[in-house]
Amino acid sequence: MIVPEYGRTLNAVEWSPVIDALLDGQQFVLTTHENSDGDGLGSEIALALILKSLGKEVSVVNPTEVPPNYQFLNNLYKISHFDNKSEEAIQELTLCDVVVLLDANLRDRMGSLWPHVSFSRELGSQKLVCVDHHLEPDDFTDVMVCENYASSTGELVYGLIYALQKRVGRELFTPKVAQALYVAVMTDTGSFRFPKTTPYVYQLAGDLVSKGADAAELYDRIYNSLTPNALKLLGAALSAITILDNGKISWLFISQEMIKATESKLFDTDHIIQYLLSVPSVRIAVLMVEMQDGRTKASFRSRGDIYVNQLAKKYGGGGHMNAAGCLFQFSSDKAQMVLLEDLRLFLKQS
Repeated sequence: MIVPEYGRTLNAVEWSPVIDALLDGQQFVLTTHENSDGDGLGSEIALALILKSLGKEVSVVNPTEVPPNYQFLNNLYKISHFDNKSEEAIQELTLCDVVVLLDANLRDRMGSLWPHVSFSRELGSQKLVCVDHHLEPDDFTDVMVCENYASSTGELVYGLIYALQKRVGRELFTPKVAQALYVAVMTDTGSFRFPKTTPYVYQLAGDLVSKGADAAELYDRIYNSLTPNALKLLGAALSAITILDNGKISWLFISQEMIKATESKLFDTDHIIQYLLSVPSVRIAVLMVEMQDGRTKASFRSRGDIYVNQLAKKYGGGGHMNAAGCLFQFSSDKAQMVLLEDLRLFLKQS
């Protein structure tokens, strides 16, 4: 195991409550947040593979579909989309011993899974375990490890696996586990360029490559897999970006009309926000997306010590210091008007 020289890592004792739950349970459902990303998907697949190797029954069930550029992860472990109308799916979720939530620390982020998990826990028949790295967690689980020092949930799961290996006395890493964790860490560090990419994270990545992760192939699969319709949406979006307040704010609203005109999908909007922060003067970038049900999804990015998670928290969301998001429960017109006013005030106070 790598001995980290920088930053904090959890020791075997600190991981004990999670390890106890993993070893005591027999039937598991692993899940992540709505609109899953590489960190959530890679972390749950890596842990699923580990639990399977320990003789556990494991299903990976998410509240929303896997984005196209991550579909290849199904080759490592099958990922199911929870069907709230399926009695079989509901039974599988409610009758398992342990639910493990990865890369989310708010109950609402479990989406359609939460009511069923909540019901089972009230009956005393199920444990809920959470491993995450975001700020300001809800108190809703039986066991939670939420450490915001970490670059990614994948970084935490990497440490958990080493601690679990020590407990069971055998090697648990395989090339498939290494591939899944590399996806988690690579994507949530912005390909190893975000501030939390410590020297330890580079060591971790090197260790995963030595264990079988193909760095070049995984990058290509994730970042060079846009569909023609996604490219059309990107073109339309770039022409609609607005720079406000002397270059301090970059702003983009993507309507359902724009999505339909390009025949793209909601998940095709996820990669667009990176372009909004590419102007050096911009301190806060905002991407708003109108959803089919009339609500509005907002994503925030910032530079320096601007805590956009605090802005997201005001609207029931959350995230990281420099990357956060929320979901407005009202029309896009109202959401844009309210947010822009609050955003300007927030920027003055930061």
